[in-house]
Amino acid sequence: MALITSAASGNFDAGATWVGGIVPGVGDEALASNGHTITITADVTCTELSNAGTGIYTLNSGVTLTANVTAKSTTINRNIVQFTAASPAVGFIVGNVTGATVSSNTGAVNNTSSGTLTITGNVTGGSGSTAFGCQNASTGTLTITGNVTGGSGSTAFGCQNASTGTLTITGNATGGSGGTAYGCNNNSTGTLTITGNATGGSANQAYGCNNNSTGTLAITGNATGGSGGQAFGCQNASTGTITITGIATGGTTNGAAGANNASSGTLNVGRAKGNDFGIGSTALVAGFGVTSAQASITKVKEIEYGLRGMSPTSGPTYLEPLLTNVAILVNYPSGSGSKTLSDPNNTAGLSPAATDVRTGVVYNNGVNTGTCAVPAAASVGFGVPVDATTGTAALTPASVWAYASRTITGGTVDTLTNAPTVPSAATIASQVRTELGTELGRIDAAVSSRLAPSGTLAVVTTLANAPTVPSAATIASQVRSELSVELGRVDAAITTRATPANIPAADITAIKAKTDALVTDRLAQCSTVATTGAQLAAALS
Repeated sequence: MALITSAASGNFDAGATWVGGIVPGVGDEALASNGHTITITADVTCTELSNAGTGIYTLNSGVTLTANVTAKSTTINRNIVQFTAASPAVGFIVGNVTGATVSSNTGAVNNTSSGTLTITGNVTGGSGSTAFGCQNASTGTLTITGNVTGGSGSTAFGCQNASTGTLTITGNATGGSGGTAYGCNNNSTGTLTITGNATGGSANQAYGCNNNSTGTLAITGNATGGSGGQAFGCQNASTGTITITGIATGGTTNGAAGANNASSGTLNVGRAKGNDFGIGSTALVAGFGVTSAQASITKVKEIEYGLRGMSPTSGPTYLEPLLTNVAILVNYPSGSGSKTLSDPNNTAGLSPAATDVRTGVVYNNGVNTGTCAVPAAASVGFGVPVDATTGTAALTPASVWAYASRTITGGTVDTLTNAPTVPSAATIASQVRTELGTELGRIDAAVSSRLAPSGTLAVVTTLANAPTVPSAATIASQVRSELSVELGRVDAAITTRATPANIPAADITAIKAKTDALVTDRLAQCSTVATTGAQLAAALS
């Protein structure tokens, strides 16, 4: 790898900025010499950026630096890369970041304003005292996608959120090998979020992460104590708030709790778990999952004793009232199993519904009572699954009849539940005889009596739907009219009645000829009208 040092302050991509006029590229280490400020105004790719003395790089907004950043200066309070742009400015570094090897009291990379700086790579504290890997110094946002680890120097944090800004880490935070070399430190009122695990380091008080003031620290993952004395996975040092979603587990050395609430702040933990200290453990000291001061507010949702019975908590601890409350205890001897106790109110998921438990059975520590009615096998069809067996009821015609007639006496059906009243045979026979006698009497009666109306019909006065009947006066008047017409015809001359207009004249002539030919002497012997009338009168007198 070729080392190319700066010749003067200027733009990174200008040849005049570098010794020999060669702009550093892939495979090169670019070193900012003492007193030089090199501005990165366009995307840059090289193997490494370093500095000497007061040499420094300024990253402009919208620019991506693809290179490892290593602080090599021995000058105190001097960064190697600074991002000074205000919000909404953004800058990008793709590569690993490492703090200085000497006491520098500064960071290799520093976000000094309100802009957003994103680092994609691992960040490690240096070997010098307070040699930070990176720092969010003001109100801006520093985002790291990678692991953050404390260095070997004292207080050589992997990264620090120094003010009211936001530090977000997607990766693990681990304490270093130097005393108080935290993986990350939230030093003021800002917000630190870790999506990953926090683990204490190998040195004394080398916390995985530290919430030093009134700020907020959230860990989406586990917090585990380290191998150093009191190397907590995380610590809440003041009045701030820490929330751990996962499990806080004690470390391998004395006092290395998974999480420690040291003052009057608030600590929320998903589960507290003791380490493996106990009978049979070697080279191991007690390690609580959670420790807390008297004035603190420490809450856990679940507790779990260690493999050999180590307690999960030390100090005042509250059980957060949630439905996930469980307690896991171990059996003796160690490793032979465990017992899980759950909140009896946690019916969702851990306890069956009351409708799935036999009626009257009390379960879930007396909280619930079953309501499921289970019929006896004898009441269920043969072979049908019921309870822990199958039904035995054989539904044959004979069994159905036997059930329907279970009140039979002496084998004769004499009573049926809900049956109507049934008349006796003698009553039925008597009624039949009575009805037959009546009908036979009707047959023997005279036909006229059977045809004539009776009762209310003896005199017909009204017929439903009958036509209108004329009165007697109307009938008499009509009869007189008709008789007058007919009598008038009787009194008319014979010729007028014998010669209707529809008889041909020839026929009348022919008839006259025949009548003229009659023998008159016989007619003389006939009675006259007068004679006949006299005879009728005599007969009627």
